[in-house]
Amino acid sequence: MIIAKHKGTLNNILVKLPIWPFSVVTVMLPAFSMAVCFFTAFFFRFEDVNETMCDVKNYLPSVSAVTGITPQTYIWRACVALHSAPRFLVAVMYYNDHMSRLHNVDPQKRPLFEKLVKLNFWLNVIEDSCLLLVTCISNKENYPVHEKLFVGFMVASLCYMLLNLILFKWAEPENSTYDMKRSIWWKKVLFFTNLISTGGLIFFFIQHRIYCVVGAFSYFSACEYVIAYTNMGYHFTGYLDFKGKHFMFGNFTEDQSSMNGSVSSTNNNKQKNQ
Repeated sequence: MIIAKHKGTLNNILVKLPIWPFSVVTVMLPAFSMAVCFFTAFFFRFEDVNETMCDVKNYLPSVSAVTGITPQTYIWRACVALHSAPRFLVAVMYYNDHMSRLHNVDPQKRPLFEKLVKLNFWLNVIEDSCLLLVTCISNKENYPVHEKLFVGFMVASLCYMLLNLILFKWAEPENSTYDMKRSIWWKKVLFFTNLISTGGLIFFFIQHRIYCVVGAFSYFSACEYVIAYTNMGYHFTGYLDFKGKHFMFGNFTEDQSSMNGSVSSTNNNKQKNQ
């Protein structure tokens, strides 16, 4: 894992990107493209996107339906691809951020906390990977694979959201900032909204697939959109977690004392293990 613990000086900075525009652009890519796909499909391809397996009347198309037709699918795939790349970087950032708060955790919980941080990282990576793959493989191209990837995304997403909340609570300092409290509060609200919507999604999917209830698929689709946008909102709270930080690209000169400290620490750990 990449751990950014080095101290030094950054010179000849070529790029300096604040976290605010990074967060806005990253989240708006799927949020805006989904809205575009929905409205254009709803108004111009209504019959095509509201077809159902049970052949019952449907009024609200699913996410897969509005993003699985052309040219909407090209917009959706391009925006999700651009959105996914920074998400992998954010996963590393959260790993380092959680590990930097280790001193705030109860000493008895620290070994478990470190393991959970690693699990949290991989859940984030799996969620992002499933989102990218479920976007590339539409339900019309390969429904069985698309369905499994969607389930994988849902499970990884919920597990990540819950575990991330637990890690923040365990490592929350006594004098936590207003932004941290806001971030945790919004994460709770968005997680529970997502969880309730997931329950509704499963219920209405069964009602539609097994009993072919009229309108059940419309409610299923509504739950899908709530899940999608609450997921985006949850990830957008990262702005509050990294507020004031910047992405910078330039020449980095590492502090010699930091290097010596790292070498000394490594040697000490080796001696303890021997």
